[in-house]
Parts: sequence; structure tokens; C-alpha cells
Amino acid sequence: MAAVVKQFATKKEESPIPLVEAPTKSTAPPKRFTFEQALKISDGRPFELIDGRIVYKMADNFHSEAQILLGAEFVFYFKANPIGRARTESTIRLWSDNPYESRVPDIAVVLNENVRVGERYDDRAPDLAVEIVSYKDRWTGFFQKARLYLEKGSRVVWIVDPYEKAVFVITPNEERWVRDTLTCPEVLPGFSIKVQDIFNWPVAAKVE
Repeated sequence: MAAVVKQFATKKEESPIPLVEAPTKSTAPPKRFTFEQALKISDGRPFELIDGRIVYKMADNFHSEAQILLGAEFVFYFKANPIGRARTESTIRLWSDNPYESRVPDIAVVLNENVRVGERYDDRAPDLAVEIVSYKDRWTGFFQKARLYLEKGSRVVWIVDPYEKAVFVITPNEERWVRDTLTCPEVLPGFSIKVQDIFNWPVAAKVE
């Protein structure tokens, strides 16, 4: 009996069962969405489409207050000077033949001669594009968008930073911080606002 067991063990050693490796789980490449597909998925939430990737816009309180305070200044300006209009979170399709791209400036200022009447989305960058910084936003992304806007028709780009309480102005010829009075002679003649008024909510005067 011992000999039989020894013989069986020897055969197992001589003829080992080959190991079969478990198949590796393949990682599917991330799905690229077209603009129409992204519209359905987003369910009304503002988003940008970058090479088919949906990037939702997430504004914090500092962002939102700067957006409405600056937007109100544009409304007052255009009431007195009806040369254009301002839009918030307006989608632009800068590539008519590319369904995988779209951008959404926080505020888009469009002069009357460039307003596309009856069009749902613009196919040209606004004359003045405004981006507002939120917490954890990356400046590299803002610079990339600024270059894109300028290539696609913008004359000026403002990056409004509530944390620095300043505005970074970009034109085809210069880049500069503005911390005192903000103007835009390239697009809005006579427009002027104190930079701090973009970041400070009006406070009622004390009654003595």
C-alpha cells in the first residue's frame, strides 16, 4: 500500500497540472460623449465638454456673489448704453464640426453686431469673456480657456479672483492684475467699476 501511495505521489510530481492564469480585467477607455448626449446626462446642470469628457461647473459662495455683483454692473451699463448684452453660464460651441467640445464662460459679454438672433448656442467666443475663480480651481485651466477665447473671437478675458480680490486681465497684447478700477475700453467704452465692489456685498448705511 505504501508503495502504491509513493508511486502515485511520484507521478504527480512528474506531471504537474499546468497553472492557468486568471484573465486580467481589461480597462475600457473612458467614454467620449457628444454634446447632445451630454445634454441628456447633465439633466440641466451647467457643464463644459472637453474632448468628450463632461466637466460640471461647481461654484462656491464667493464665486456666485462676484458673478451676480459684476453681472448687475453690466445690466446697468447696457441700460444706459444699449450696445450689447451680458449672459451668465451661456454655452458656446466654438467648433461647429466637433461634437465633443463646448465651453461655458461665467459671464459672456456680446456686442450687438455679434449677437446671433434666434440661435440657441453661440459659435463665437464673447467679445468679453469672464471666468470667476472657485475654491480648488486650477489657473492652468483658466489660461487655456483664455487663449482659446482669444483665438475664437474674444478681445478681452477677465479672470475674477475672489480670493485675491483682484481681476487678471488678458488681451492679445498684455496680461496684468487690476486691483483698483476696472475698465474695458476695448469693448465697453465708459465702463468703470471699483474692483472691491465686485467682492463686497452692499451694506446698509448706519442710521444715527
